[in-house]
Amino acid sequence: MADRNNRHRPISTGASNLLFVAPAMLVFGLFVLWPLASSVYYAFTSWSGYAAPDWVGLDNFRRAIFDDPVHLASYLHVTLYILGTLVLEVSFGLVMAVMLNSDRPGYSIMRGMFFSPMVLSMTAAGVLWAFVLDYRLGLLNSVLRGVGLQDWAQPWLSQSSTALIAIMFVSGWKFSGFYMVIFFAALRRIPRSIYEAATLDGATPVKQFFTITLPLLRQQMLTCVLLAVTGGFAGFDLFFTMTNGGPFDTTQVPATWIIRQGFDNNQLGYATAMTVILAVVVLIVSIIYLRLTERGDHVRH
Repeated sequence: MADRNNRHRPISTGASNLLFVAPAMLVFGLFVLWPLASSVYYAFTSWSGYAAPDWVGLDNFRRAIFDDPVHLASYLHVTLYILGTLVLEVSFGLVMAVMLNSDRPGYSIMRGMFFSPMVLSMTAAGVLWAFVLDYRLGLLNSVLRGVGLQDWAQPWLSQSSTALIAIMFVSGWKFSGFYMVIFFAALRRIPRSIYEAATLDGATPVKQFFTITLPLLRQQMLTCVLLAVTGGFAGFDLFFTMTNGGPFDTTQVPATWIIRQGFDNNQLGYATAMTVILAVVVLIVSIIYLRLTERGDHVRH
């Protein structure tokens, strides 16, 4: 009789919760925790990907921080790239959201056209623009020569002074529509009565933008800036397809240099160490940014 009661006794809440989350935790452990732990281990080894790894301690980190000028310069390049994306993606997306925030005929089509580059993959966009910016056969230089501006034609992706700027421009063309949608959705939640009252008080559209729109979009702006910064550090596709780090490593960013060292030079241990450094840098930047924004919120309140 006791055995029969035990068979019908319900499973405890704690055990049922554990059974419910066990499959997700198993997948998380296999595909996140285990690769993360193994990456940290390989960062302290000299490993080509074929032979057994040799423990070298902190040599990989010492080399990346002190003895690899290209690796250090890659962080300068990606910082300039992030600053460029903040202007060409976030700021321009905000301006376009404000300008297209209307129900007039044709505005929805314009918003769709402005967002359409997001449909393309990063690789496809990079290949497309590499052709457009080609010095001899590219569309841009062909147009410049056709209108008599031969002196303006440049090897945009083959000279150090314009290669990184060209990648910034393409990134802005690709992602500004994404940020436009975020800001546009937020603008739709702002009551029109606020702008009508400001208009009656004599506020110009520019003054309304700085005194009403920007303060009410503060949270969206903070989110977009964080997305742009973290996404910029992870940038790889455009750099790889358009310049592959050239010319003369002037568009080398951490991700492309990691790939080159790991797969072209078969130094996977060193590449893993640089990956760990990149993850730590992004984590520190994100924490500092979030702390500063939280402090700003406390000051405002």
